[in-house]
Amino acid sequence: MREIELDASNWSSAADFYEALLPNLGAPGWHGHNLNALWDSITSDINEVMPPFRVRVRHANNLSSDMAALLAGASSVFVDAKNERGIDVFFNIC
Repeated sequence: MREIELDASNWSSAADFYEALLPNLGAPGWHGHNLNALWDSITSDINEVMPPFRVRVRHANNLSSDMAALLAGASSVFVDAKNERGIDVFFNIC
């Protein structure tokens, strides 16, 4: 399984999250910066990186409440993809 590690220690906005994640997924340049677009991309074949894969977000313990909520939402997207579509994707916040 491919492991994608992201360092959240300097993230202050949603753009920081997406700018770290999307290149690691091999997402197209036109990929949206929202959770609906993330759902669309991990449940389709538009990314270069195909399941199974795991995203680990490290150094997330001092993020703002907005950033923590975004990561929780992203985690839910991954859980829903696994539960609803049987797609082997995982999202861990460390």
